[in-house]
Amino acid sequence: MDDVISTQGDFFAERLPVMPLPLVLLPGGIQRLKVHDPKHLSMIKSAIKGEGFVASLLKPDLPYTCSSWGVWVKIIDFNLGSDNILLIDIQALAMVELSNLTREATGLLWAELTLREHWGYREIESNAEGLVKNLRDIFKQHISLRQLYKKTHFYDANWVCARYIEVLPLSLNKKEKFIFDYSFDQIECFLQTLIQGTTINS
Repeated sequence: MDDVISTQGDFFAERLPVMPLPLVLLPGGIQRLKVHDPKHLSMIKSAIKGEGFVASLLKPDLPYTCSSWGVWVKIIDFNLGSDNILLIDIQALAMVELSNLTREATGLLWAELTLREHWGYREIESNAEGLVKNLRDIFKQHISLRQLYKKTHFYDANWVCARYIEVLPLSLNKKEKFIFDYSFDQIECFLQTLIQGTTINS
């Protein structure tokens, strides 16, 4: 799949700034962020020209307020909103583990990164066609998704299931548990059962 980093031979930054966020984003996912914190504005200026940054799951009770994992992201678009707040569109390239976290005097968080495999590419099989149809319908219903995703990958079961997890109406902690405590086959089965009787709203 385009714009997703594999663990085999792709360029990879070993240390990057980290932005803890109250969202779950998986490889291939795209999200629009409002940026107003001065330390993050400075980071964004560098990230636009350089190697990106890491979006991690916000964990207010932990020492560095972030999870031990995140996604390495690149900035694919940016502009000023009507309120003069910077808007950036980020795309997740790869899942990473964070270690040796440090915080600058400005408050900006940095971490060393290790690539982490996440599911891998799988073609859509005939028994998952219902999942694809339902996700296509969600994209048709929500203009915000269509605006963010200039390219879609409905042929890739990994991409399809990851987008479902991002839009599921679950708590962030439940989403995190869902990602790491279940196999891909279990997640796919769960989603197939879910769409038979429930409409997912983004």
